[in-house]
Amino acid sequence: MTEHNEKSLDEVMELLAKQHVAMLATIDDGKIVSRPMGAMKPDEDGILWFFTTADSDKATQINADNRVNLTYADGDYLSVQGTAEIVQDAAKQKELWSKPVEAWLQCEPEDPRVALIKVTPDTIGYWDTPTAVGSTLSMVKGLVTNDQPDGGEAGVIDVDN
Repeated sequence: MTEHNEKSLDEVMELLAKQHVAMLATIDDGKIVSRPMGAMKPDEDGILWFFTTADSDKATQINADNRVNLTYADGDYLSVQGTAEIVQDAAKQKELWSKPVEAWLQCEPEDPRVALIKVTPDTIGYWDTPTAVGSTLSMVKGLVTNDQPDGGEAGVIDVDN
């Protein structure tokens, strides 16, 4: 695996855009708590958005300590460290609304219980891995040649917001 910052922020955002699920870690009474969240594509400013309810445990935890970490592991692996805030904005909620969100929350986007988690990244760690076929071939080659297989490219990007 190559460890350096070869990828640009735009390239890392493209990796994030392909993700479907994120593990959102918040802090609750000094303990780290994680749960899966449906991932949406980053917006044009690199902000990550998630739906929740205004009275959820995660909203309470973010309001008490806004430091969060998001981890993604759908083909590529990413770890986003940043700050979060709970936002209730009917226009943004309508813009991001989808049938899966409606099925999960069982309401309309303008419902007062609906809220968004807005995550502003500070750093993004990535591990851009080869395809499954490429990984398998690299492993076989490594066994035959006694060379370490190509594990992909890794690095950390500082995000200037």
